[in-house]
Amino acid sequence: MADTGVIANEREKRAQFMALLSPLRERLYRYARHIIRDQSSAEDALQDAILSAYRKFETFQPGTDFRAWVYRFVLNTVLNYNRASRRDLEVPVEPPTLDLFQNLESGFAYDEVLKDPDRFLEQVGDQVRTAFLALRPVEQTVFLLRAIEGFTYREIANLLEIPVGTVMSHLARARAKLRERLAEYAHETGFVRGEA
Repeated sequence: MADTGVIANEREKRAQFMALLSPLRERLYRYARHIIRDQSSAEDALQDAILSAYRKFETFQPGTDFRAWVYRFVLNTVLNYNRASRRDLEVPVEPPTLDLFQNLESGFAYDEVLKDPDRFLEQVGDQVRTAFLALRPVEQTVFLLRAIEGFTYREIANLLEIPVGTVMSHLARARAKLRERLAEYAHETGFVRGEA
């Protein structure tokens, strides 16, 4: 016969976990979808990550940042899914044109993209997906955690277990690569209007 104290504790654990998780579920799913482009794989990865987090919930320290704690599980799981599926993240990109460098000088297109990166990534065509997927996995991760999820440099450093300076370097490289590859595209598609 099952111990009623154990069942009650399990119910309480599940209720506490779900109360903390519920407000984050949509954001966690969007994050997984940004890293894993296949909807089914993203859903599987998120489910695995949530299950892993639930199993380790007793290691969560009440009063600390649950969002950062659970993102670590999602981050590790989606990176493992990408490694396992051997996604080709080294997609060749055409060399930049003179117009692209002119656009880059102003930084206008890039700034517009950063104002609403989630909207931009949802609307983009293959060229933009290609540019994003051409980033190294760590650059993708740092960019999404900062620009879309709003984590601070220190929080990202803690999540990835790397120094803050390394986070800043990865983010700077990701931004520079995206600026180079997307400035011209943003003008061509009308996402950014006016003179660069």
